[in-house]
Amino acid sequence: MKMFKRRNLSYPIAALGAASFLLLMIVGFQTYMNYNHEKYLLKKHLLSEGVTLIRAIESGARTGMMEMMWGQSQVQTLIEETAKGPNISQILLVDGNGRILAAGTPKIIGETVTGFSKLKKDDQVVHGIVKNSTGVNVFQIVKKFEPVSSLRRLRMNEMRGRMMYRGRNNYLSMKKEYIILSFKLTGYRQAQSSDIHRALISAAILLILGSASFYFLLILQNYYVVNNTLKNMETYTRNVVEGMPNGLFSLDNEGRIETVNKYAADLLEMNHLNLKGKYLGEVLKKCDLSNIIAPTDENIVRQIDCTLNDGKVIPLSVTSSRLKNANGGVIGAVIILRDLREIKLLEKKIERSERLASLGRMAAGIAHEIRNPLSSIKGFALYFQNKFKRDSEDWNYAEVMAGEVDRLNRVIQDLLNFAKPFEPNLKKIDVHQLIEHSLKLIQSDARDKNIIIQKKFETDLPFILGDSDLLTQAMLNLFINAVDAMKQNGKLNIEVSLKEKMIEIVIADTGKGIESENLPHIFDPFFTLKKGGTGLGLAIVFRIIENHNGKIDVKSDIKKGTEFKIFLPKTNR
Repeated sequence: MKMFKRRNLSYPIAALGAASFLLLMIVGFQTYMNYNHEKYLLKKHLLSEGVTLIRAIESGARTGMMEMMWGQSQVQTLIEETAKGPNISQILLVDGNGRILAAGTPKIIGETVTGFSKLKKDDQVVHGIVKNSTGVNVFQIVKKFEPVSSLRRLRMNEMRGRMMYRGRNNYLSMKKEYIILSFKLTGYRQAQSSDIHRALISAAILLILGSASFYFLLILQNYYVVNNTLKNMETYTRNVVEGMPNGLFSLDNEGRIETVNKYAADLLEMNHLNLKGKYLGEVLKKCDLSNIIAPTDENIVRQIDCTLNDGKVIPLSVTSSRLKNANGGVIGAVIILRDLREIKLLEKKIERSERLASLGRMAAGIAHEIRNPLSSIKGFALYFQNKFKRDSEDWNYAEVMAGEVDRLNRVIQDLLNFAKPFEPNLKKIDVHQLIEHSLKLIQSDARDKNIIIQKKFETDLPFILGDSDLLTQAMLNLFINAVDAMKQNGKLNIEVSLKEKMIEIVIADTGKGIESENLPHIFDPFFTLKKGGTGLGLAIVFRIIENHNGKIDVKSDIKKGTEFKIFLPKTNR
């Protein structure tokens, strides 16, 4: 991990170094180009100035020769005076062999210029920076000296003066002469040093500014990268929290809500958009989860029955733990809620199934042991009945005894039917036909009590997959219980509809209803509220619906009656 961080850190440093080097190269190249450009402009300026000065010397020599009959000494004086200029290093007038004819320094007259043969060119001006005799760099211009060339263009009336000129200045007339003009480069060197100094300062400033700018860009880029990373992490964390199959609250140190996912808000029937900043006990007045916050570093796991604000009670598994920062300081707490309603229902279902199985096995054993003595008792009762006079008191006792034995046999048969395992013979069944057939079996009983049967069936309902005989028995048991629970002029409402993948059958009566404390036990074997009942009717209904992968719910009101809801899986037609 440390190596990864060092490697990441080296990338901006390497990039900054590369950018600085590139910027330095650019500044150096620009400085070099500026230096060469200024050098070119200086040479051009010195060349122009030198050619102008040479032409002035030629013009002065020509004028002196024409008007004042100058000779060699006068030309020497002209060159010597001109050479006293502040930027002039030397002026030489030489012949074709490089011998000095006139010079700004008279003492060198007669000497020969070394390597002059390589410098002279009749048709052009030769110039460049060279070292003089003292080893100092000078800008040297070599040009053919032509003070007489323009005289040949004069008219014939000037012939006389020209001949006199030739007579006195023999060395200027027939020979090729060259003038060598050398400029001092002291000012150029100072300007060059100043330019280099300015260039170095500019380069340093540009390097600092460029490096700072690039470093700022790197910081800005890192800011955007970190910002985007944080946003992505925040989005990822939010999606993870929202996608959790459990409810989640995070609290600050004072117990105020920082975050809550939608699952927790829906579970506790609250609006998750209005919870931030509120105390947990404030939004859940009847279910104060803040009492479960872990007082130590150990997690706390508890199961509670949470009373919601509307009075509904739901079982929850609550896990609480502390939230800490990077330094280990406690910054709040997190509470995870798990809905236990389905688990509790499954536990009850398993417990009920185990209890019913145990009761069934016990009932089957008892029924088997009782049935044989009951057969003997009934035989003796019939025997004694035949011995007594019909409608006598003894005969009536024997008849009652035989009837009670038959009733016990029916109870035993119900026990055996309840106890024995059975697999439904599944076929496609039309729910409408199933209910209509079951209603026909209780039609006479309903007519005797003047009970109104109201039916509301959805059209084009899919079939259900079930055993027609078993489902008819279940419906018949529910209808008989409904009719028995109602007095005269009652109403039996039956509704059938499609709810997602299930067919919902609602059977509601206007009978006397069931007490709330008895509702959890109505599907238990041998539990009955009906005089003369066996307590197996609803238990058998429950088993039949359960064996069809269905579900049955009940709710009841003492003043309004009882409503059963049956859910059975649909199948295609």
